[in-house]
Parts: sequence; structure tokens; C-alpha cells
Amino acid sequence: MDNACIVEQMKKTWVAPEPAGKEEFFLRAEENGLLDRRPTVITHREFLAIQLFYIEKRIWVLSGFLLLFLAWICSRNAGNYPFALTPLLAAGILFETGRSERWNMAELEQAARFSARSVLLARSFLLGVIHTAGLVILIPVVRPFYSYSVIRVFLYMMVPYLTAAFLGSLYERKYRTDRGWGSVLICILSSVAFASVPLFFRQLYEERMMVLWAAVFVLMICGLTVCTWNTYLRRRNRYGTDCRQDLQAI
Repeated sequence: MDNACIVEQMKKTWVAPEPAGKEEFFLRAEENGLLDRRPTVITHREFLAIQLFYIEKRIWVLSGFLLLFLAWICSRNAGNYPFALTPLLAAGILFETGRSERWNMAELEQAARFSARSVLLARSFLLGVIHTAGLVILIPVVRPFYSYSVIRVFLYMMVPYLTAAFLGSLYERKYRTDRGWGSVLICILSSVAFASVPLFFRQLYEERMMVLWAAVFVLMICGLTVCTWNTYLRRRNRYGTDCRQDLQAI
């Protein structure tokens, strides 16, 4: 059933009563200068700030704890295994961006001032940027414990993180009603996989394998871009380009 059929059924089921005192309301609004008032314009900075505080605090607490734990593990000279913990950061993004879909909130967000695509893209952008910034800040902290260059440490941290985010996004697109636990499981399995691969392929962290790491990094960036675009394109096709017109017509 598409949106047009739903709107027509809602019109027949819930007939709105005639407004009382409509002339008096518009008269008072005109006397107070409310009819000429324009909506307050929200800048991109203010919009991002609103979404920043909308993200659940437990997501930020978990992200901060993981970054500190990663730094502590690296300081213990644990080898390359700490790099496999970065996929757990991606679980926060997937859990947050899928929250509206799991609780059927996307249509309400799109009926508000901003589209659901803009809202969810802003949240995933904020989480991704802050996570990346945290990992970049972590590089000079953990690099003294390794003989790797800055670029190698960056790739060793970002490739597992982006891989988990990409695989989790693909899963979220196909299975959207499991309340996010499938995405969390994918991030955990990605962490286990990156920790286990060196046991069978010991050359993984050698300098000559840098080309492979760089290629996977670029591939994951492109895959995430395409997956994100397809996800928001699907939302637009599902909920329509402008639900506010449908709500006003009821």
C-alpha cells in the first residue's frame, strides 16, 4: 500500500471537524504581526549541533571508552591485535542510524522541518568524523609502541573500522527489523576476523602489503558512499519526497 492510498483512507476514517473561530484567530494573528513572520532559518552549524545532542549519550560513552582502551592495550605492547578493536566503534554508528528505521520514526522525521535523509546523514557524518578524529589523535599516542610509519598505523586502524561499517550497512539495508543486534554482531565478528587473520597470514602487517591495505581502504570508502546513497534513495522512494504535503492534506 503506497502513501496515496494511506492518505485517502485516513481522510475517510478521520474526518476533521470544521475549525471554530478561524476568522478571529487570523484577525488576532494579523494584529500581532504573526502573518508576516518568517520561519527562523537554521544554519548548517546549528542543525549539526541539534543532531549532535540528539545522539544517545551511551554511544559517546562507549566510543570514548573504546578509544581509551585501545590506547591502553597498545601501551602494553600487545602487537597488532589492538588494531582489530576499531570495528567495535562502527557499532555505534550502525545502532544510531538504524534507530529510526527500527522504531518506524523515519516518516515522522521527514514530516518535520528536515528530511529523514538529512537527519540520518548528519548523525552518521558526526559519528564518523568524531570517530576518525579520535583515531587520528590516537596515532601519535600509540605510534611510539610500534615501528610503523604514521600512514601504516592510520591504515591499520581505519581499514577494520571501515570494513565493519560497510558490512553492517549492507546488513542494515536487508534486515531492518532486528533492532540492530545483527549489525553489532557483524562488528564483533569483524573484530575477531582481523585479530585472527595474522595467525594464518603473517605477512599481513609487513610493509610490502601497504598497497593491499590502501586498496581496501579506498574500496571501503567507495562502498560506504554507494551504500549510504542507496539507503537514503530507498527512504525517499518509500516515504515520498515531501510527507508534509500529505499531512496537510489530511
